[in-house]
Amino acid sequence: MKQQSAIVTSTVPTFEALLEKMMPHFRYFARKSLRLKGDDLDDALQELTLLAYAIYQPLVEKGKAIFFTPIMRYAIGRYREGRRFMGSNSTDVLAERTKQLGRTEVSTVHKLDFLFDQQRVAKSVQFKLDFTDWYRQQTAQDQKIMHLLAIGEKPSVVAKMFGVTPSAITYNRRKYAGSWDSFINTDKK
Repeated sequence: MKQQSAIVTSTVPTFEALLEKMMPHFRYFARKSLRLKGDDLDDALQELTLLAYAIYQPLVEKGKAIFFTPIMRYAIGRYREGRRFMGSNSTDVLAERTKQLGRTEVSTVHKLDFLFDQQRVAKSVQFKLDFTDWYRQQTAQDQKIMHLLAIGEKPSVVAKMFGVTPSAITYNRRKYAGSWDSFINTDKK
């Protein structure tokens, strides 16, 4: 007897057939989860279609079994992550997904905020210019105490180093603040 070989031909569904099944799910995701409307909805649906096709095509080339559900879920997952067919824009400050993740906030700058920032910069510049002159006018011991306090040493430790009480260090801190205030205010007069 002649043995017949069974040839199994697998029919690969066309992308259009799969897309017909996926599109209602894409619409639901874009409308309900992302709350998109109008042009934003159309853009999202096109991106999802392109992402699905980018998943579908390599599967066809490799001869893999193709089912619409995994392709659809994978495309939606990639879209949620901020992936786009032309690349990822999840770090783009104006991208919708970035805003949804709370990674950025775009707002306008108020004129008063700008003025406050200018004042902070001016005070910072003034400090950098005037501090060296003021610091040089202090005694060597005061400079050492200020340095130790500035690097975060506790007043009790500094007091032990100089053989004084912690309250003396606290008094010196107030004295330094007063001296600095008078130094910067004499420039304005």
